[in-house]
Amino acid sequence: MVSFKGIKEFKPHLAQILVQVTFAGMYIITRVSMVDGMNHFVFVTYRQIVATISIAPFAYFLERKKRPPLTWVMLFQIFLLASGITLSQNCYFQGLYYTSSTFGSAALNLVPVLTFAIATFLRLENVNIRSLGGQAKVIGTVICVSGAMVMTLYKGPSIKFIPPGVKGHHITYNSQANDLVLGSILVFGSVVIMAAGLAFQAPVLKKYPAQLSLTALMCLIGSVQSGLIAVICEHKKYKIWRIGWNIELLSVVYAGIICSALGMFLQAWSISQKGPVFVAIFNPVGTIVTAIFELIILHVYLHVGSVLGATLIAVGLYSALWGKANDTPVEDAEESHHNITLSLDFLKRKRRPPEDIENVT
Repeated sequence: MVSFKGIKEFKPHLAQILVQVTFAGMYIITRVSMVDGMNHFVFVTYRQIVATISIAPFAYFLERKKRPPLTWVMLFQIFLLASGITLSQNCYFQGLYYTSSTFGSAALNLVPVLTFAIATFLRLENVNIRSLGGQAKVIGTVICVSGAMVMTLYKGPSIKFIPPGVKGHHITYNSQANDLVLGSILVFGSVVIMAAGLAFQAPVLKKYPAQLSLTALMCLIGSVQSGLIAVICEHKKYKIWRIGWNIELLSVVYAGIICSALGMFLQAWSISQKGPVFVAIFNPVGTIVTAIFELIILHVYLHVGSVLGATLIAVGLYSALWGKANDTPVEDAEESHHNITLSLDFLKRKRRPPEDIENVT
């Protein structure tokens, strides 16, 4: 039987799988709502407001004794984190408007590599490239992203698992703009901001370890920022703020409670347990789950490229997680070498002849 300690060690893994499943559901629901005409600026704003309302009471009561004092420096750092979330979400959806869903999905899977690079550059992630674990982390991350790129850029022949009588189809964004240069800049900019936010969140959590309170503050600040951006960009379109009892309301509530509130809390908790690269490396898993949801719910054809990419992601994810568990940081190796040297010196002194000791005294 699996021990309780063994299950406890896999809690961050299960949390990130849950995050990716919930985010895959959001991609499906949000896609349908935006095809129906929902404005993406309004969506981001309402999503942050719903997230703040849903998580703030839990943060206030559950972390009343645990929550550290909020200094101006810490508030500024949380403001920067919230700004990153606001900018990345708005740039991402605006970039999709100018490009395509395939381009946006492919770019989004670059987050693990960028997070790994930024965290390593800032020394938030220790990688001993000379060890087998460190090499597995690097190779696994590259394979993971390669699999996600294969899934989004290569289709291949279709695999028809759809029952007879049910027509398969493909869903794309009906963009009216064709500014690919601006769209590319916005999408890649949002990916860089996402990766930097994950890397920057790790040191903030060390100083402010109350994950619920941190998530609530980020959502609160983000809702104000998103609202201001929406008012500035859509100041003459008052009707876009109205949403009915339909898929638009469902997308806002689902994205706000399940994805922003619960998802951001689980991400913050996982970062505090395993680091930013561990969280980012699960990002391509959402591509697999989204493909499965599209097949089952939207009856979208599954292609050979999706199966091949999913296999690569599974292999890369296993390699990176194995490397994460077995990598020996350079600092630990140097410290161990230093301790061994001290121990050897102590043993040599202990084995010195008695006459040498008398001469010293």
